[in-house]
Parts: sequence; C-alpha cells; structure tokens
Amino acid sequence: MTIVIVEDESAIREGLKEMISGNTSHTVIGTCKNGMEGISFIKENQPDLVITDIRMNQMGGLEMLAKLKELGIETLSIVISGYSEFEYARDALRLGVEEYLLKPVSIDALQQLLEKIEEKIAKNSLLIEKKPENYVREYFFGTKREQVEAEQGLRNIIPEEKNKIYGILAGYFRNVNKEHFKEIEHPLRSIKHQFSALTCLDSCEESTYLRIMILKGSEYQIKQFTEAFDSLVKFDYQMQRQEMPWAMECCTNISDWKESFENVKKMLAGCLGKGCFKLFSSEDFSEQEYQELSYPMQADRKVLSALERGNYPQVKDEIDRFLQQIVCEKYRAKEIRRVALKLVTRMMDIAKEINRKAYEKMKEQDNLKEVLSAYTKEELQRILYQVGKLICEKNKKQGISNYTINRTLEYVETHFKEGITLEKTAEVLNITPEYLSMLFKREMGMNFSVFLKEFRIRQAKRLLKSTDLKIYEIAQECGYSNSNYFTKVFKEVTGISPAEYR
Repeated sequence: MTIVIVEDESAIREGLKEMISGNTSHTVIGTCKNGMEGISFIKENQPDLVITDIRMNQMGGLEMLAKLKELGIETLSIVISGYSEFEYARDALRLGVEEYLLKPVSIDALQQLLEKIEEKIAKNSLLIEKKPENYVREYFFGTKREQVEAEQGLRNIIPEEKNKIYGILAGYFRNVNKEHFKEIEHPLRSIKHQFSALTCLDSCEESTYLRIMILKGSEYQIKQFTEAFDSLVKFDYQMQRQEMPWAMECCTNISDWKESFENVKKMLAGCLGKGCFKLFSSEDFSEQEYQELSYPMQADRKVLSALERGNYPQVKDEIDRFLQQIVCEKYRAKEIRRVALKLVTRMMDIAKEINRKAYEKMKEQDNLKEVLSAYTKEELQRILYQVGKLICEKNKKQGISNYTINRTLEYVETHFKEGITLEKTAEVLNITPEYLSMLFKREMGMNFSVFLKEFRIRQAKRLLKSTDLKIYEIAQECGYSNSNYFTKVFKEVTGISPAEYR
C-alpha cells in the first residue's frame, strides 16, 4: 500500500514513518503537518491509505477527511487519538474512517491494522474485477490513481512484444443516432473476427462521444485491419450519410499511448470540412494547404432576414446554404468554427432585439461553446437549426402566423430601402390601409410605422458593425435620403448616435 501520514507533532510523524518502513512492506509516500497540506498532497498523489491525527493546528484530521469527501476523493483512513478523544474517534467512523489507533501507537497494533486494511483492499479488488474496456476508459479519462492502475492492467492484458506495434483508433459519434450506432456493430464485429489474430480492446466514453480501440499486432496486421476498416467507414457513410469521423495513429510503446490519443483527437477535431467518410491519419493533414475563409455576409443576411420573419423552413434552407459555403476541405476546421460562431452570435443579437426570452434561453444552452467543440458539419447544422427554431417558435407564439402579415413582412424586407408607407404596402397586398393597420397592430403589437423604423435601424446597426460604409451611405441603404434625419431616428431608437454605436 501507499500511505500518507498527516500529523502535526514531528516526533510522532517521523516515528510512524520509521515503524511502517522498518516493519512492513508498505511505502510512506509523504508526510504532512496539518490538514491543509494533507488535502493538497492527497489530491495530487492519491494514496491507498491516510493515517491522520484528530487534532492539529490549522485543520484537524476529521475536517480534512470531510473536505476530501466533498471533493470526491475516496481513500481509506486511520485516525489517531488519545484516550480523552476516544468517543470523538468513534464518531469518525461515520466519515468512512476504517479504524482508529490510540496514542501511544504500538508497532503490533499498527501492523495488525495495516494487514487488516490490506486484506480488505485485496478482497475489494477481487469483487470489482475490471473488464478490459473499463481499463481503457480509466486510462484515458480517469483520475491520476485510476490511470496508474489502468495502465498496469492494460500492460498485463496487452504487454509490449518485439515486432508488435499498437494502433490507437477513435471515432466521434455525437451526431449519430442510436439505431445507426447499433447497425454498425455487426460489420465491426465481422472485421474483428476476420482479424482475430490482432488484439483489439474496444470501449465507448459517452461523456466525450468517443469510441476508442486499442489494437496490437504486427505492422502488416495493423495495415490490413486499417484498410478493411477504412472501407467499412466509407461504405457506411455512403449508405447512411451520417458523419462519424474516425482517426488512427500507431506507436510502439505503451508509454506513447496518451500522446497518440491526443493526436487522434486533434485529427478528429480537424476533419470538419473534409467530408468525414474515411479513416483519417496524420498524412491527411501534414501536406494540406488551406485558403483564407471570409465571412459570407450575403448568406448571413438571408439567414437573419428569414429569422426576423419567423419563417423556420426558410431559416433552415438559408442555414444549409451558409454551411455549404463555409464547410469544405479548403478551409481550416478552426476557421469554419469561427465563422459559424459569428453567425450564432448574430442570430442571438436578433433574438435579443425581437425576443428576449429566446435570447435568455440560448444563453442557458451555451450554443457558442457547442459550436467551438463541433467535429462535423451535421453537428454545426444541428446547433444552428436549434437556435433558429427557438427564435421562430417564440415568434409564432407571439402571433406572427397570419398570412397577410407574413406577406407584409416579406414586402418590408424586400423594399425597406425605398420610400414605402402603410398605404403603398396595403395597395400591393390589395387590402385597405385601415384593415392592414388594424391587423398589423393586433398581430405584431406595434404600429406599422414603428415596426418599419425599428427594422431599418436594425439593418443600420448591422451595417455599422460589419462594413466600412460612411454614415450617409448607410442611411441611404436603409431607406433614409437625409443623413441628419437618419441620425436623429437612430438616436431616438438606440439612445446613441450611429458614430457612437460604431
């Protein structure tokens, strides 16, 4: 066992260390003089057992154990107490303390207690015999202590051998439905059976949406497996059209597994735009030349215009066109995410102006963080659809569903640069101005003139932020022939001048 001693009296602290080192096979990996030091050291080193005094300066043993429990750090423990603290020590058992020792500590009592705890650890290990896939998960994602134990377990299962190498393979399945995930199991099992001479450990980590395989075999066996697996991935993508990117890297030593796994994750994160229909390797990225990705402002405006009308089917169509422009192999994955992130931000700006509830909901969902961690085009599409649907559903609840009103909104969007009026719009729609005014007020909750003014100012705000046009040019773009009047209206709506807003 590995043991940490936490005791404020140096003589007792060093005495316990010498007793354990000189009379048992256990290892004291550290000593601490108070609970504060103990928490820091135990968090870092994850010992099998903690021996601690109840009363110490700054922080006592029981308080330290309680803090460790709050932090989710589980460790076996022995408390040391004097006769006056005997009942106090018994209460410590409620904290999960294994045993207690009375001062002065004798060698015999300490040895018996350590043997008892060691037997308990051995029994627990037999009861909780881990499957190889659990070792894989813990090795890559567990605590420091779990990683050490998992590495030893994996070394026993697939030890290093001469002329044998390892393949670290992972697939990202967040955007793959459960039915499809089950469907690919049969061909995967078939490949494993075909290459039965190859050792393969297979595990899923749902928190990161990664399926991980550790392969072991000769270089030729790994190559043959890789080719067969690559064919399966290509065929599956062609049949299902669902993006589940896979990547793989080989290494010769177990000590290199983690570095290879990190490289595999970087490849998965970098394959956005590459189609996600093959098994990727480092060669797919090493000589790739990328172009600069400019923000597609026209496609952006079409998405936002559809949002303002509350037309979700059109929002989806425009999002698809937007993604079609940015998600391709000639652009870096991080640049694609950057541009998609900007679109989400601008969609949120629209929500902030026309529907505060939708905006607050989007902040709770943390859509921006989701975009930054997206690995596939389908994932970006799902996030953008989700944002668009939330805004449009809220708009629908607010009453923007009347056919005439939708036609009115479309007309305003198309002709807002012109000198449109309520009367002109009613004439185009072949209805009376009085009826349009009543209908618009009822459905939109504001007069037509107020809506037109706010719509134009929203367009002006976007142009101020996204272009270098002069103020008078923006005024003309938004339907104001007089720039001074435009400035007056802008300040009336926003509280600041166009120049200040920019």
